[in-house]
Amino acid sequence: MLLKLTIKIFKKLLLHSLFWVAVLFFYMFFFAIDDSDLWLSARFSIALMPVTIGTTYIFSYTLIPKYLSKRKYFLFGLYSFYALVISASLIIFSAFYGYLLVFGLQWEGSYPVSKGLTFIYFAVYLVIVLGCGLSLTKSYFKTLNKNEELKNTLLESELQLKIQELQYLKMQIHPHFLFNTLNTIYGLALTKKDSAPDMILKLADLLDYILYETKKNKVPLKREIQHLKDYIELEKLRFGDRLIAEINIAEFSSNIEIPPMLFLPFLENSFKHGKSSEGILKIKMKLEIIENQLVFFLKNSVPKQKEILDQNSGIGLENIQRRLQYIYGKAYDLELSTSKNEYSILLKIPLKF
Repeated sequence: MLLKLTIKIFKKLLLHSLFWVAVLFFYMFFFAIDDSDLWLSARFSIALMPVTIGTTYIFSYTLIPKYLSKRKYFLFGLYSFYALVISASLIIFSAFYGYLLVFGLQWEGSYPVSKGLTFIYFAVYLVIVLGCGLSLTKSYFKTLNKNEELKNTLLESELQLKIQELQYLKMQIHPHFLFNTLNTIYGLALTKKDSAPDMILKLADLLDYILYETKKNKVPLKREIQHLKDYIELEKLRFGDRLIAEINIAEFSSNIEIPPMLFLPFLENSFKHGKSSEGILKIKMKLEIIENQLVFFLKNSVPKQKEILDQNSGIGLENIQRRLQYIYGKAYDLELSTSKNEYSILLKIPLKF
């Protein structure tokens, strides 16, 4: 830590030293533009360096950061006026001292500086403006980097919050799904049907999927489809001949991945609310790719308007919509439609997310 600080200080001193050496050479050649002796010009330039350096640092490290950057314009203008008056007086004193340093007590009218103080003021304040400009540029980029770092920190924090909320939504979906499935097994156990053991095995496979696979951000689409089929088989055991299911699932590449538990809550919701006035449940499900989008369509029969309203609500459906917003933003399309005896869902998601 100490070594890094030492290196940083050394680099800063080196850069500042190089800058002021360049300024000294500028003064030497600027004041010798009329073929004056370069060595005499150098001695005169040295006399002007203290006031140039002092004024530049006062503006760069005091007046600009403390007043101009903080939009204290009145104080900045007032103190700048004081600094300019004092610096102008010191320039006169430095120029006079420079003359003495170069010529002693004898006046050499041929020396170019004899053109007037305006010539000297122009050179000194040109350097001061340049130094302040470099300081402002450095400060601007430093502030820009800090703002970018702060922005990245905020974005990372928001991302972590979204990840945590997404995990929370998954945790809400799992008990909701499990409760309905166990309720089905309970009904079979009460009637002592032989299909109860098969249903328990399929439920075990689904629970294995829920407990382990849903911790991942992506799962193979084929694996999600297999659990959709397992769930339908579970419900067939419960409904028996009262279920009419039309399932059309296209063939998909094994490379396609989607978020886990994306379609299953919709299907579970259909079985929970779907029925008909004759006690028969009609389910139609289709999954295919259209124009580089994965399209999921699901329709179930309902007996009356109240059931439709109930199906539009509920923990599972609400949470899956929030998950879709977090994962896809505005890149997905979800349409919920109702008719007199049917409820349907049309979900379109991009193949890549």
